[in-house]
Amino acid sequence: MEKGDMVLVDYVGRSDGEIFDLTVEEKAQEEGIETDNFDPIPVLIGEQYVIEGFEEALEDMEIGDEKEVDIPSEKGYGERDSDQVETYPEKEFEKQGVQVRQGEELMIGNRRGKVISKGSGRVRIDFNHPLAGKDLNYWIKVKEKVEDDQRKAEYIVDYRVGHGSEDLEFEDGTVFIPKTHSHDDHEHELPEELLDKVMEEIEDHTDLEAEVRE
Repeated sequence: MEKGDMVLVDYVGRSDGEIFDLTVEEKAQEEGIETDNFDPIPVLIGEQYVIEGFEEALEDMEIGDEKEVDIPSEKGYGERDSDQVETYPEKEFEKQGVQVRQGEELMIGNRRGKVISKGSGRVRIDFNHPLAGKDLNYWIKVKEKVEDDQRKAEYIVDYRVGHGSEDLEFEDGTVFIPKTHSHDDHEHELPEELLDKVMEEIEDHTDLEAEVRE
């Protein structure tokens, strides 16, 4: 695999022997894991769609290859950072009508954190990635290389935005990306920085031009 290639990949990810994520339905059924998304993930080589160790493994693989790889934490989700554990007054949550429970995840601004303790009027929240500091094991299979520019653009939008490829319009070598997307019966406007990133990736890795449609 080379930079700019897009491949569809199946995987099973483990930490301390326990599966934390997977795309293989048979394995999920074997392990009693409930999830409804078994689509292989798109990986655009060189654009950090996956952790460093995962991408390095893909660079040595061809279509149809499968292998297991051990990924140290420094090439996974990094080491745990004590500065990412922050303390907040409990009354700040009470003002907003938010009931805080130990072990739950909360969004604070645009960061997701886990409540690790609560007491004496204070709440401690850990913003480290749940897999920070952990060595990981992945079984990886390269299913397909995406050659078609339209499919590539659709995967880029779905990866970066989380949805929206069905709203794209293709005309005379140009893909038009709507500025406003509908999702779960809600309309929202995509941030300019995100739109710029999507258009840049499409133009860098396909022969399409990309424009935003109001």
